[in-house]
Amino acid sequence: MLRMKERGHYSAPRYYEIAFDMNRKQEVDFLAHCFRRYARRPIKTVLDIACGTGPHLIRLGRRGYRMSGLDLSPENITFLRERAAEERLDVGLHVGDMTRFTLPKPVDAAICMQDSQGHLLTNEAILAHLRCVAKAVRKGGLYVFDRYMCSSWTDPARRWSWTRTRGRATVRATFEALKDLNPVTQTFYEDMELEAHEEGKRHVYRQRHASRMVFPQELRTLVALAGGFELVEWFYGFKPHLKLDRAHHPLLMVVVLRKL
Repeated sequence: MLRMKERGHYSAPRYYEIAFDMNRKQEVDFLAHCFRRYARRPIKTVLDIACGTGPHLIRLGRRGYRMSGLDLSPENITFLRERAAEERLDVGLHVGDMTRFTLPKPVDAAICMQDSQGHLLTNEAILAHLRCVAKAVRKGGLYVFDRYMCSSWTDPARRWSWTRTRGRATVRATFEALKDLNPVTQTFYEDMELEAHEEGKRHVYRQRHASRMVFPQELRTLVALAGGFELVEWFYGFKPHLKLDRAHHPLLMVVVLRKL
């Protein structure tokens, strides 16, 4: 039986979580390292911005961090609330826009993973976001995030496909990034398809959305313009020795900011 749904993957958070729950231990190990190495205060409370289905939030929560999450999708927040309850994790979850949110209390650190900042399509939106996060993080705390980069202007598009199974559900994911790149606006499109097979039924979810890349020196300038943070280090992967300044053709930029 075929069920086609021309809807976003946010309408199928369980299938999305199955497909994208990969390599998270290394990323969380790296985040914990940054918290220890670069913060000027103990990191106990962490906000996961654009937390999605919570792959980093849940894992950090298991390590004893008191977690909160922010996401624009009510479906993701509902799914994550149920997932956290199963793990017996006490988390604070909020539906909200990353450019205009407030927290009940400030946190020691914030993260924003999986290039979720790419949804901010203008410098004005990035500045609003950085200023919002600066208000949410305590002095000496950190903001750690990753951004995709384009290492070639001639053929920048990238396409990946993979299959993952959990229980009775098998999900084949196809993800294409850096499509129809506009070098003036630095925007491009990302296409994703989830084909899920479960209990004899096939479901297909498709989504296209616009994203924007930011280059390192541009980001440095935006951080300075926004105020509130200093850039303390950047990387091209989730290992402490992969410093961005040593990279030749990076596809990823991982940034550590510290609250002033």
